[in-house]
Amino acid sequence: MADGDFVDYLVAHGAYAEAARAAAGRGELARAIALYERVWRFADAWPLALTLGDRALAVRLALDANQPAQAAEIAEATPPEGLLAVAEAFAARGRTFEAARAAERAGAWTRAADWYRRAGAPLDEARVETRAGALREAGIIYERLIGQSHGRDEAGDEATLARLALGRLLARLGRAEEAVRHLQIAARVPAVRTAAWRALCGPLLALGLPGAAAEIAARLHAVDEALPRAPSELALLEETATEAGRDGAAGDDVGRRYHLRRLIGAGAVGRVYEAFDSMLGAPVALKLLAVGGGAGGDPERQAYLRYAREAEAAGRLRHPNIVALADAQPASGLFVFELMTGGTLADRLATRGPLPLVGARRLALDLLAALGAAHERGIVHRDVKPANILYDAAGNAKLGDFGSAHLADFGQTQTGGFFGTVAYMSPEQITGAPIGYSADLYALGATLVEALTGKPPFFGPDLVAQHLGEAPPRPSARRPDLSPLHDEVLMRALAKEPGERFTSALEMAEAVATWPTEGAAAQTATELPPAATTPPTEIPESAPPVERELWRTGDARLVLRHDPRTARELLVEEHASPIDSEALEELREVAAAGGPQIQRLLRLDAERRSISYELIAGDPLPLEALTPDERAALAAPLAHLPAARARAFVRTPAGPVVLVAPVPVSW
Repeated sequence: MADGDFVDYLVAHGAYAEAARAAAGRGELARAIALYERVWRFADAWPLALTLGDRALAVRLALDANQPAQAAEIAEATPPEGLLAVAEAFAARGRTFEAARAAERAGAWTRAADWYRRAGAPLDEARVETRAGALREAGIIYERLIGQSHGRDEAGDEATLARLALGRLLARLGRAEEAVRHLQIAARVPAVRTAAWRALCGPLLALGLPGAAAEIAARLHAVDEALPRAPSELALLEETATEAGRDGAAGDDVGRRYHLRRLIGAGAVGRVYEAFDSMLGAPVALKLLAVGGGAGGDPERQAYLRYAREAEAAGRLRHPNIVALADAQPASGLFVFELMTGGTLADRLATRGPLPLVGARRLALDLLAALGAAHERGIVHRDVKPANILYDAAGNAKLGDFGSAHLADFGQTQTGGFFGTVAYMSPEQITGAPIGYSADLYALGATLVEALTGKPPFFGPDLVAQHLGEAPPRPSARRPDLSPLHDEVLMRALAKEPGERFTSALEMAEAVATWPTEGAAAQTATELPPAATTPPTEIPESAPPVERELWRTGDARLVLRHDPRTARELLVEEHASPIDSEALEELREVAAAGGPQIQRLLRLDAERRSISYELIAGDPLPLEALTPDERAALAAPLAHLPAARARAFVRTPAGPVVLVAPVPVSW
């Protein structure tokens, strides 16, 4: 009798267990499992399911065999891609706590939270809600547990653990005063005292209480000598541990690839750290948003993901006037940017006052180039203001904080969400009307008014009413050396109706380019060139950049190139083959020596063949033509430049600028 006929024979005579063993011997594992299930021989069936590779079925069968320990072992050894099916198997047998644990390991935060809720495990539910970025839901759970304690805080009590977790959560959200209150109460319970003290240092420092933070740090060091004595180091240690516990790759990267050095800024949206990127071997700015993408379809998380994608898209533009994005994990709320150590425009205006005319003109053109590039990609910044304009170590200004700035508006009315930003906000943004590119030009106009006069166009008391219905004062009324051309451009940018503003960043840049850089000009507003009032001819994105070759050698050339996407002239040095490591090191020295008196090196392409420099208007002159005063002014920059790069300079209204691009003349 054939083997298949023998199995059928056994089944026909009711010998299911013998038939299952025979089927298993023939390698028919699925048939054997089905036969074992018919006679409730689940303990014999689950090992076959494991051999078959169906771990979810193996878990279900082990549970049916009343072997929960075996089911737990199977789940523990299951790879991430199979965990959600395992979780479903647990849930189908009513074991919701085990289902939640498997779903949590799979990163299915919403499912895990739901199963923890059904299992009656609120602390675990709140923990995964936090990892999902649903901070409001987590906070509500913690507050409910605290409210049920009736004032009793005891070791192991859920309320005590909830208070500790809520304190940490509030500290992460920048609500230091509330965090301190909860952590101090939690610290009364000996079992969690050390954890509460560790979490206290950061909020105490944020509140300007270094003495109290130092006392806490001293107590902790007395308990554990391995802990640092300095409260700032202790706070950073706690922050690193907290951020390393975030979900997925973000948590793995923080602590492995990115080593936090210090907290740069914090708020309701999240925190920004100076960190060291061990892969690139360089310092970076690491932003961890408190509101995570998570899963599911609720409006808050969908809005977060929309803004996160926009922030990532803007960062990927790699524009010389946009803060560069090095890494992004939007679903985890992790963004890594180039470190801008020169502070913000807001800092500079607060410490140095209004910008000189030449500096304001250059700033305006740089920011318009950045906005033009973003607008071409369909990206509206929505929050152009001095605090979002950053300077690098060389003094170059860049536009940052795309997208994430308005995460603070989630769950709020319009008027409740724009505190601190309304001084630069367009009327349509205030009223909640559709927002287009011209909203950014309005905000830039308001920013430039402050850069030139020291104050935004309106400064209260009713900013909303002023933006909606009051004409801004002419900037020249506040600063006499501003020309009618300054007034014309800024007043047009600040028009109440979007259609009355500039039609594009490029058009506004062409108007700004007419600004004089020395004193008030005699030119009147009616003398603006046609380009300032007539929309420019549209250039398709596929159109090649306009360029003029300046010189060529056997393997390289220098071209003057106008790129309509950035609305600027660039000098581009192109090589037939990638530059060698020695030339690359020289370029790094040039970039490190950058500043207002040195021509800026803007970018090196990924293939190391094309090097872009800013164009400095004027005739190049040999360094021998420098006057004694000019040479003294350039002494420090020249000392930091490679000798081969310091061959010429250009006289500008702001002083001499050393050229580092190859000069198309010889002396």
